[in-house]
Amino acid sequence: MFCSVLAGCALEGNAAGLSGCAGWPAWDTFKQDFVQEDGRVIDTRMGGSTTSEGQAYALFFALVADDRKHFDVILDWTRNNLAGGDFTARLMAWKWGERPDHSWGVLDEHAASDADIWLAYTLYQASNHWHEPKLGALAELLQARIAKELVVDVAGVGPVLLPGPQGYSLSSGAYKLNPSYQPLFLLAGLAHQVKQGPWAALAKSTMDMFAATTPAALAADWVVVKPKQGFVIDANVGLQGGYEAIRVYLWAGMLSSHDPRRAILLRHLAGMRAAIKRDMLPPEKIDVTDGKVSGAGPVGFSAAVLPILSAWGDQQSVHLQQTRIVAMGGIPKVYYERALGLFAQGWMEQRYRFESNGSLVLKKVAQCTK
Repeated sequence: MFCSVLAGCALEGNAAGLSGCAGWPAWDTFKQDFVQEDGRVIDTRMGGSTTSEGQAYALFFALVADDRKHFDVILDWTRNNLAGGDFTARLMAWKWGERPDHSWGVLDEHAASDADIWLAYTLYQASNHWHEPKLGALAELLQARIAKELVVDVAGVGPVLLPGPQGYSLSSGAYKLNPSYQPLFLLAGLAHQVKQGPWAALAKSTMDMFAATTPAALAADWVVVKPKQGFVIDANVGLQGGYEAIRVYLWAGMLSSHDPRRAILLRHLAGMRAAIKRDMLPPEKIDVTDGKVSGAGPVGFSAAVLPILSAWGDQQSVHLQQTRIVAMGGIPKVYYERALGLFAQGWMEQRYRFESNGSLVLKKVAQCTK
């Protein structure tokens, strides 16, 4: 059902086994709709611009699809246009597009940490999968630069991941953080590759963040960390969970069932399950202090919550969200929603899994099962 609306192949809608057609038709559709021949990923939220997030996500999808050709093309475009031709010298610029004078190039040179850790992680896993040491060496340099430029130690808290190098410092040594920027499986995977890095400690502080900022068992788009006080939700920063926080539920649902943090995180986020059970769909926005809902989430949100609903064992809600996707004519041609859908579909079809140490497990693509 879910596969049919994304990629034209049959899927009966459970996570028990790989269904669908040979190859990954949903990835082929994503490439057709959003990836230029030169490897640039067009972010339709940004008026046709490109973001480092889009490039990093596409690289991960290409790896899952075992699509080395497009992996290399996307990586080359990213290097040449977002990293000044040299990944070893700088992190990616987060936004590229048309300038006021109608030339094309970098619009904002600052980094976005979520894209950078997805890139470093994916390069490590691609190196392992394709036995390509160069990719692993590049990943090692990237994670070191991320640790140096985007990870800061907060007194009484430990290391935290800044969303970017500028614009997130608040008064008295506090910082504004985005919980969706640090999937635990990525942090575990980087910690597994780099024993001396900050990644294991960052995973611990991430769990502390969720424990402290989910009073109604709901994830916020943005939170604050304060020296010696820890993580807090802050009305000045926002009390809402929406287009950013939806990824928190997606990432949590994809944690390994052998990872002891998964059960804890599922409890911290259980307010979303209650909202979906009540309204039969995920909210577009929700107040993380009292659960008040504002608007119906777009179809891509229904895809994004499938892994965590499955992790909760709520197969009725899984079925209803898959049915909603079909009833709405599939996920629309909107970059962000389709990206959420591709992550969810790949996981639901068991095309990939994360081990408890963050290592990526890829499955051979099966032939169609009718």
